[in-house]
Amino acid sequence: MILLLTLLITLQHVTNHVTNALPSGHGKPLGEHNDLKTPAVEEDYTKITSQYFYEKYIRTRTPVILRGMAKSFPAFDLWSDEYITEHFGDLEVRLEAKTEKETFTPLGEVGLGRASFSEFFRRYKTDNMYCVSEVPEPMYKDLILPGIMNCGTLKDSLVEMNMWINSGGAKSIIHKDAHNQLNCLLAGSKDWIFINNTYNEWIYQAEEIDGDQGGFSLVNPDSVNYKTFPLFSQIPWEYATVHAGDCLYLPPRYYHRVKSTDRNFAVSFLFGTKSEFDMPDCEQPTAAVPLDTVPVQWKYPGSGMMSMGNSDPAHVREWFIEIFMEMTEGDASESVPMEDYIEFLIDDEGVIPYMKELFHQLLVEEKVLGDSENVDRNLFDLLPEEIWRQLTVAQSYDPSNDPNSEFYHIPKGDVVNVLKDATYYGPVNRDQFVEAYRKIDGSLRVGGELFDMFSLDGETVSWYDVRDKDGILDVFGQEHDRGDEEMWIRNEEVKRLAKEDLRQSMADTKTEL
Repeated sequence: MILLLTLLITLQHVTNHVTNALPSGHGKPLGEHNDLKTPAVEEDYTKITSQYFYEKYIRTRTPVILRGMAKSFPAFDLWSDEYITEHFGDLEVRLEAKTEKETFTPLGEVGLGRASFSEFFRRYKTDNMYCVSEVPEPMYKDLILPGIMNCGTLKDSLVEMNMWINSGGAKSIIHKDAHNQLNCLLAGSKDWIFINNTYNEWIYQAEEIDGDQGGFSLVNPDSVNYKTFPLFSQIPWEYATVHAGDCLYLPPRYYHRVKSTDRNFAVSFLFGTKSEFDMPDCEQPTAAVPLDTVPVQWKYPGSGMMSMGNSDPAHVREWFIEIFMEMTEGDASESVPMEDYIEFLIDDEGVIPYMKELFHQLLVEEKVLGDSENVDRNLFDLLPEEIWRQLTVAQSYDPSNDPNSEFYHIPKGDVVNVLKDATYYGPVNRDQFVEAYRKIDGSLRVGGELFDMFSLDGETVSWYDVRDKDGILDVFGQEHDRGDEEMWIRNEEVKRLAKEDLRQSMADTKTEL
């Protein structure tokens, strides 16, 4: 009995010791997890120049809140749900669940993870639906490039324009993005927490495709676990609440977590991936200009394939140069055999096979730069911008940007089974066919397109029609694992169009040379 009591007391002592050893923030949400916090810096944007903004914040990689900057945007007053529905209702946006990295993808009439503005605004207040999309180009006219960005190479560095709309209750994981960004809130409020990526080793980053640029932490921000992630307790952090009309500058690869409690509408100017820009004559104030007068690297017309998350072509070019310099051991005056360079590309974990294929076609088959059999440093300067764009598309292809993304998510067997059940005992009309396809989370649009492809008379589809044209369904269940041999570019139509664009670009380049 005494021995049993001794064991129980010992176990209790060990348990108490372990419990007491954990920091007090264990199990609490991010923001209550430790006291190492400081408020984010704020600036009066009307009193600073482009040069000041660049030197103090962009070069030093320091977040800053710019209160009231977005109130000068026409969109700040115009962009109600009703206004957008009336003026831009047919434009398409990308959808996600309200909680980032949730496996659920909302189904829109246009496709899985895709809806028109009209449909989105009908549903987003009641459904688990969050617009995380590129800003369609027709909406640029209601936005402006702030004066502090309208100078030097900064004004020509916009990569893409993104937008976030939700009815409240949205929250992100702890993550970082590849680009500099100016995030401006048009409606609602957002609570931000920032963590400098100098603490990358303590943040427990998940392995991602683009881990050196974007990425996310394995720490659950709703309940920080110090047993599993003990070093996280030592990280200092900054915080800010951003209100409608405010803008926030966030440096590239700076970890952050965002929460919203009410209806939110934000737009973000993504520019460059580095902290160095050429800023001559930028010491005087510069005027804001309409966004539709400013070059943006990746534009989305409002339907079809998006380019959200694409790399900056300038970054891809620098990457190829770095591979060349690695081969020459840092000697820019050297040259290497063309075939050796192309073969060396595949050894870099980021260069996917399709990029190598495009580069080989460009330089060896099409001989866009002549008959040279060697690669030197000048080659990368001679290749036109459009070529680097195509190489970037190959590297950045993301199925969630595709309006046909349901092809990647729905197995072919599921489509065959549901259509067999619907048509086996007799022909079905369009409505019945589409209703059957919708049972497996298929969209109205794709369901209608499949009906048109299977139907012989335009009125009905039978099981014999489906069985005899089974090859139509081969587009379903496509793999898109970056680790696979064919990584990313599985859609033959995308590949065909990319090659057509390349051929035209190469023909234009030959003419110029």
